[in-house]
Amino acid sequence: KAGAFTVFRYDLDIKSGELITRLREEKSVLVVPGDQFEMDHFVRIGYGGEPEVLEKGLALFSELLESVRTAV
Repeated sequence: KAGAFTVFRYDLDIKSGELITRLREEKSVLVVPGDQFEMDHFVRIGYGGEPEVLEKGLALFSELLESVRTAV
């Protein structure tokens, strides 16, 4: 089996490692921080599994991004 992934950049004043730690701890969602690839302010999201799982994870990620955005 194989899966796919995408890497995208975000424009918030928080390092990717910290963002993803918060995502994991606050929302129980796991993605890879870009700083693991020397690409801070990027994240890597895997997909290819159940669409409902991806949609739920993206919704939770969106909630966290909004809370980070409004906390500034």
